[in-house]
Amino acid sequence: MQRSEDDMRDRQSGLDIITDPDAFLALRDEWNALWSQVDGRHHQAFDVCWQCWTQAAKPSGYRLRCIVYRENGELVLVWPLMSHRRFFCTVLEPLAPGTAEHTSILTATGSSAALNAAWRAATQHCHADLFSIPYVAKNAALHDLASRHAGLVAAKQDVSATALLRKEPDWTAYCNTLGTLSKKKPGARERRFEKEGVLDIRILEADDTHAHAQWVDWMLARKREWAERFEKSGPWLYSQGYRDFLVSLADGTHAQPMATVFVMTLDGVPVAAHIMGSGHTCVNGLIGAFDSKFSRFAPGSILIERSVKWAWENRMDLDFGIGTEEFKGYWSRGNVLPNTSFQIATTQWGKLAFHAKNLAKKLADLRAARARASTNKAADQADGLAAATARTADPDIAEMRPSLAMAQAPELGEA
Repeated sequence: MQRSEDDMRDRQSGLDIITDPDAFLALRDEWNALWSQVDGRHHQAFDVCWQCWTQAAKPSGYRLRCIVYRENGELVLVWPLMSHRRFFCTVLEPLAPGTAEHTSILTATGSSAALNAAWRAATQHCHADLFSIPYVAKNAALHDLASRHAGLVAAKQDVSATALLRKEPDWTAYCNTLGTLSKKKPGARERRFEKEGVLDIRILEADDTHAHAQWVDWMLARKREWAERFEKSGPWLYSQGYRDFLVSLADGTHAQPMATVFVMTLDGVPVAAHIMGSGHTCVNGLIGAFDSKFSRFAPGSILIERSVKWAWENRMDLDFGIGTEEFKGYWSRGNVLPNTSFQIATTQWGKLAFHAKNLAKKLADLRAARARASTNKAADQADGLAAATARTADPDIAEMRPSLAMAQAPELGEA
């Protein structure tokens, strides 16, 4: 009898690549147990990954490639990936809602064999030509594996910041160690903004799905406005799947919500919102936005400060994500970690496709630069013509004439 049980455990050990969504869904209980056991992060949670798949990846035509590894029948590793065709090659990447997230593998402590097997499966058995791996922490074993791969064609460096709030016993003492952010101490911006009217900052109820949808739509609209002003638009801003993903994260009507939505209003008018993703002992800043009409009061900074305090009150660390924004270094007290985004060609065709795309981008950038130079030259010529005309015209009339470079005449009443 003992031998039979040993044989069964042997057959239940090893690696599998799950491509069937029903088999993926069947992992829920084991996955959740592993996630709790190893102090999993927000992007590693089953419910988050399932929403990524159902709301964003599947509707966009991606194919599921979830790598799992078992030891004696026990799940010890999960790495959800997805693949899609990009022109003439297949690209493999971590399962995500349309934005680039941290990449890390949910694995039990000490499972180096599982990790190595998962890496071989991803680079050799997922039938991809290119493997895109964003934002891998430098201290992770995955970073070493990617850095040493023979097919590495690009590696971009970034940093991420995390506030280790669970180590802080007292909020006031913690704030006193921070100094100032843009010459303001914690709490100062909120006290200033309160003088403008009735300032309300609250967390949306988990079962208020109508409010979730309204505020997510409001946030994305403000983000699109910001992106247009700074020419930083991305497809995720216009993605229905990403929008639905955010709404579903905050939904607590059927299960524990995986996100918390903070909102701010002044006299009932929406001012700012911020969404925090829930991990086991760490929350992640997912997305935030504010109405630019209130920018002089720094409402985004006020809401982030409230989010930090909420995380501290709930004994959670706070991962601010990728970026060098000043507030991230401030609230994390300089706890900044290097990250690398890797592009790996797993076939010769993938290497060729990568270099072709890179060349196409350089040519597009060159054409755009030439177009900008031509536009600037035309504007300079128009300004020169306007100046020459002003010098020869009647001075009183010339003062009233708009520049030829202006898109339209000034509004009435403007000086």
